[in-house]
Amino acid sequence: MPLDFSLGGKVYDPVDAAADAGAIERYAAAVGNPNPRYVAGPGQIAPPLFPVVFGFPLMMMMTADPDLGVGNPLMILHGEQEHVFHRPLRGGESLVLHPVLEQVEDKGPNAVFVSAIRATTPDEEPVVDQFWTIFVRGGGSGAERPKAEPAPAPEPGPVAAEFTRLVDEAMPARYADASGDHNPIHLDPEAARSVGLPGVINHGLGTCALVAGGLVDALLHGDGGRVRRLSARFTGMVTPGEEVATVAREDGPGRWTFETARPDGAVVMTGALDRGEA
Repeated sequence: MPLDFSLGGKVYDPVDAAADAGAIERYAAAVGNPNPRYVAGPGQIAPPLFPVVFGFPLMMMMTADPDLGVGNPLMILHGEQEHVFHRPLRGGESLVLHPVLEQVEDKGPNAVFVSAIRATTPDEEPVVDQFWTIFVRGGGSGAERPKAEPAPAPEPGPVAAEFTRLVDEAMPARYADASGDHNPIHLDPEAARSVGLPGVINHGLGTCALVAGGLVDALLHGDGGRVRRLSARFTGMVTPGEEVATVAREDGPGRWTFETARPDGAVVMTGALDRGEA
């Protein structure tokens, strides 16, 4: 059954939240990031992917909205993630979350919706906006869609950084506990195989957080407070025990694009990082 494509722009009630200092530290530890700025104490800030901890439940709330019409949550795939920081997210601060179902789009046999969650202080100072792009298999109208011609790929910029990161065997369990995402395909081999996967796969956001740590270290001298925008598009799966390799390229002043691949060369993620003011 198709989603309700008229639902784009639906606003939900604000939700109070907090950037808990202990939760920030646990999230950084779950993705193997020892950056001292993420340790609880004076001056603590959150890693760039930490906002998903309070964003994930709201994205799932929108997914379960009966008006939207996602019949089976196992039919959703996480396509893209974007975080825009107005300033660093500080440990211990109070927040108000403003959820909006920003877009619902027909893709022929399938559909896409975008969950936007804007975090402000109680005084309405913008802190961070996050956007979840979710692909719904079988959620489209079935109508034939004109195929857009792909835009020519831009000339790649010079390489700014290259690094590898290991997705260790225990990472899915650690990430599930730190993020709140206990989807069984990341934890239970039988559940993963029941939906056609070869076995447990790592959380896409876990891989993204692992890579984001490397980007901050290599491009921003370890200062996660300099991240203005981080975006990622998920294009493949990572199995625990695999090492992923990332290449970041210059794309203008204070901006880099990146590509992350498995050992077999398959690209699992592409994205961009924008630097803010010091």
